[in-house]
Amino acid sequence: MKVSVKKAGACRKTVAIEVPAEVMAEERAETLHVYAKHARIPGFRKGKAPAHVVAGKYIKEIDQDLKERVLPKFYQEAIQAEKLKVVNVIDATEVELSEGSPATFTVTVDVVPEFKLPKYEQIPVKVEKNEVSDAQVQEQIDQLLNQQATFDDVEDKPIEKGDMGQLSYEAFIGDQPLKEAIPEAKGIGSGEGYWVSADEQAFIPGMGEALIGLNSGDSKEVDIHFPATFMVKELADVKARYQIEVTGVRVKKPAVLDEAMLERLQVESEEKLRELMRDQLEMQAENESLQKTHEQIIAFLIKKTKLDVPESAVQQQTREVMYDLARQRMMQGASQEQIGEQQEELFKEAQERSLENVKLRYIGLAIADAQSFEASENEVEEEITRIAIQQRKDATELRKEMIENQTYGSIIDQLRFNKALNFMVENAKLK
Repeated sequence: MKVSVKKAGACRKTVAIEVPAEVMAEERAETLHVYAKHARIPGFRKGKAPAHVVAGKYIKEIDQDLKERVLPKFYQEAIQAEKLKVVNVIDATEVELSEGSPATFTVTVDVVPEFKLPKYEQIPVKVEKNEVSDAQVQEQIDQLLNQQATFDDVEDKPIEKGDMGQLSYEAFIGDQPLKEAIPEAKGIGSGEGYWVSADEQAFIPGMGEALIGLNSGDSKEVDIHFPATFMVKELADVKARYQIEVTGVRVKKPAVLDEAMLERLQVESEEKLRELMRDQLEMQAENESLQKTHEQIIAFLIKKTKLDVPESAVQQQTREVMYDLARQRMMQGASQEQIGEQQEELFKEAQERSLENVKLRYIGLAIADAQSFEASENEVEEEITRIAIQQRKDATELRKEMIENQTYGSIIDQLRFNKALNFMVENAKLK
């Protein structure tokens, strides 16, 4: 078999393959034998027709079978012989097939980039050690008490920050009721008996602060400017005037860190609770510090490594990132129409992220290769189980699904990449 490889672009090669005539004759004879064994031809018993008769009757089918077998079989032999690390098959020509002649075809592929790794040990990293203070622990305790707070109905008491006011309200844009001007506003345009927290957490932006100082029975006009990022897109950047009446007041009653609460929390003492809070904060601080270390290492690798990456890999990653960005925008309240209008912006952002992600992946895996990092079968199974729990799937079924859709290898790659990243963290030069 003759194989020639030509460069067809950055990380792209065209592989021309010629299978000798004698090899093709053997392949044809083998295929013909299979047909002859099962052929039903009038005048002959099953499997007893002469080879030339079978060949004449099934010439088109035999040629098609040869083409379908020849391309994948000899393509695999060719890339193994040339030691090509193929990322994606981009194109393949029709197999040129003629009895007594060599079979020829070409395959265009994207391959793993070849590049020189930078010095990845002793990467300079600035680590900020964040000590957990008593004040931070107390803040966590205060937040817990705030979450456990109750509210008591009161009369003849002005609303203070953190209290709750029960409202009847009607909103207007100019002289037109908001619910008529913007039907999508629904309950935001008018309502009765709604309890609103007198703080920045109120469901109508700015309404909570406007309640402070009011008493039950008081009325007031409140000007509200909905932010551009408001969850109801039709109200984004809209200014409305609210006529409100306070119909009830509830005073916040802070929880007390007593034995009853400690029992509910299943903690033996206040000292133990503070210890647990401190442990959580310290773990959070360590994770934040590690994340910043990862970011510095990644920035160093991207800056210090010169490499081209396969276009098809970037395109594939871009599609995935585009989907994630669109999903995030929809979760933030954006409509399909708005996402469509932002498509160009989303594509540009996705493409930039994808290019860096693909570069980083090849750099990390090259370091894993250099350090002979492998992913054991147990590690792979543990990772699949973790993902299965996260996605609420059966681990065995998820594993089968990954093998079928060819994503099983990505689990191995990610584990090897993580080992490479951990290695660089352990061997970083701390500043």
